[in-house]
Amino acid sequence: MKNILRTAFVRDKGRGWPVILATAALLLIGCQAREAPLSPGAATFKQEMKSLFDNLAKTLEDPVANKDRAEITAALEKAESPAANLCRLCPFEMVVLNTSGETLAAYPVKGDGKAQNFSNYDVVKKASTSKKVQQQQFFLHDGSKVYIVCAPLIRENALIGLIVVAINAEDVKQRWDLKEKEFLALDFNK
Repeated sequence: MKNILRTAFVRDKGRGWPVILATAALLLIGCQAREAPLSPGAATFKQEMKSLFDNLAKTLEDPVANKDRAEITAALEKAESPAANLCRLCPFEMVVLNTSGETLAAYPVKGDGKAQNFSNYDVVKKASTSKKVQQQQFFLHDGSKVYIVCAPLIRENALIGLIVVAINAEDVKQRWDLKEKEFLALDFNK
């Protein structure tokens, strides 16, 4: 019984190895985990976010490159406007950051309107270094949960800024039936 396979392969002068290797390769290919399909709500949310980022990127590229805060704010206001029909995600907050993570503009303006620095936030760091859309959840002081999606603004393969969208997790759950686990698993880069 011992070494039956080895004896058979030695006798066949190793002709069985290609068959074993081919079978193993087919098993590995066939057994790879398939990505689970998105729920209808997750697919809609993902598409709306991608559409929003694509449209904002076109509008914001020149103002961000020129650090024109007034033009950036005007572009954010226009994107949020029902007439623009870009965003069905509202109510939410949009923030445009420079490459250092400092606020260039926010809409709607909340608090004192002073520029803030988000460079220490993991989602900002990851989006900056990977040049890919990243998402994360945050908890506010009152315990409510906020979902953050951060998209890099790229010009000629160089990072010129970041677009950040913050939306209340409860709003996301009610509107798209999107749960936390599914939100965190979304890949906005595909």
